[in-house]
Amino acid sequence: MLNKHEGNLLLVSALVCIPMLLLQGLWLAPPASPLTLLLVLMTTLIGFALLLFLTHSVRKGERERQEQRWLLALQQRDPAMLDSPQAQTALRQLLASFSEAELDAHRQISELQQQATQDEMTGLRNRHAFRRDLTELLLQETTQTAILVLIRATELARLNTQRGFQSGDAYIRDISNLINLVVNRFPGHQVYRISGSDFAVLLPSDINIPPHLLGQEFKRAFDHYHRERELENVAYTGLTQLSRAQNIEAILARADLALARAQTETINGWAIQQHDHSSNLHGQQHWKRVLEDLLSQPDCITLYSQPVQSFNRDMVPYQDISARFSNREGIQLPTDTLFAMAQRLEMLMRLEQMLITHVMRQYRAFDQQPHRWGINLSICLLQNSAFLIWFDHQLQKDANISANLVFALDEEHLKHNMVGGKRLFELLRRHGSRSTIRNFGKGMDSFTLLHELRPDYVKLDPLLLGTLERDIANQQFVRMIVDVSHRMGCLVIAEGVEELGQKQLLEGMYVDGLQGYLIARPQELGPDIPHPGIFTGDVSTSARSE
Repeated sequence: MLNKHEGNLLLVSALVCIPMLLLQGLWLAPPASPLTLLLVLMTTLIGFALLLFLTHSVRKGERERQEQRWLLALQQRDPAMLDSPQAQTALRQLLASFSEAELDAHRQISELQQQATQDEMTGLRNRHAFRRDLTELLLQETTQTAILVLIRATELARLNTQRGFQSGDAYIRDISNLINLVVNRFPGHQVYRISGSDFAVLLPSDINIPPHLLGQEFKRAFDHYHRERELENVAYTGLTQLSRAQNIEAILARADLALARAQTETINGWAIQQHDHSSNLHGQQHWKRVLEDLLSQPDCITLYSQPVQSFNRDMVPYQDISARFSNREGIQLPTDTLFAMAQRLEMLMRLEQMLITHVMRQYRAFDQQPHRWGINLSICLLQNSAFLIWFDHQLQKDANISANLVFALDEEHLKHNMVGGKRLFELLRRHGSRSTIRNFGKGMDSFTLLHELRPDYVKLDPLLLGTLERDIANQQFVRMIVDVSHRMGCLVIAEGVEELGQKQLLEGMYVDGLQGYLIARPQELGPDIPHPGIFTGDVSTSARSE
């Protein structure tokens, strides 16, 4: 509109001034002198210039007024403040587009905030949200007796290793559902997954439930799941109460101590810690006392056996040995947590030494020749010269027992410590002991490891078996592993076999042995435990009994 107005003014100026200039020139031309004509011409041009300046000023002023009206209309979102219908229509369209863009921006911001504070696997809030919500809770005037619960799912590492990451993920989702099932009746509760195996629950002050009753409810839920899934344990619970203006780190330290106590008292247990401790590391100090007490009583170890069923008649019977530890009261301790705390407190070597000594003593007592026992070793000990020297002497003491022990290490760890792995495997060969690479077959690099270390056994990664029946590429890869291993004099064991279809398929791939819940579940070691023996074509008795 402004451009149209400006064009009209210029046209009027041109139509008025140009004919006047021509008429003046014609009228004054015969009698006037050149100077007069020049003055007339200059006067006319000046007038024309003034008219143009006036036109520009009018245009500028009108534009500023229009801009002010538009700004005011935009600020108040009111198209009626504009003069022309066209301008009102344009503003309505502009406001509509602004509103749509604003809603879209808010939606994207909300999605990003949700992604930043939500755990993808469980749908729960994550560690960042937990820290933020706990801080906000401590700032509220009404926060007097809120409850913080820490829950640790202690079976995650074992399930990931023995049965694959899919089983571990399913276990974490089940724990998440169990926690929600317990706390759903409390309004205002929040559940978080703050790390791989750790969960947290915040219950506000208006929840009138004693902490010990809440702990009992969690234990009942975990015990029920424990019975259904036949796991070593399920999860442990630590509780503490908090009030306004307390220090966050002190609250978390109390909850951590409660969780540490729960893990040393009973299976799927719970504990409450109400008071602060003078040391920030009291959770570790509690575990140190537990470990010191454990190391002073070798009889606290109970051995469990899970046999390998052989397809190969020349294969010496082989069973994996695992250990479970109990305190003086006979309460079983979570194995993964125990070893993790032993490593953190630099007591892992003593724990491994006690375990290996106990296994060799039990082998002698059971007189298991010519059966072979498999023992898992901690990878962090490969760099420990003191342990390797002790290990060398220990194997040298009894050559007959050493020759029937098989020591296993994980492929992923060996890849990152090839020098230490070679040193250990050479030590084992020197004493006639056998070696195993567990979770074998993560990629083509596995064959390099096989060539460098030349183990006696490889155990296939359970992840390979999960899709074996429907994945042709996986089947070809397993066949390649079997073929290369056999050419190098290495026996292949499929670990984590849980379905009959997997068993039948692996038989046709000429693996040497099978291990898993379909074959036999881990059971307490004793001289009367039957060995699955040679495969005959039928599902094993232990599998049928399950």
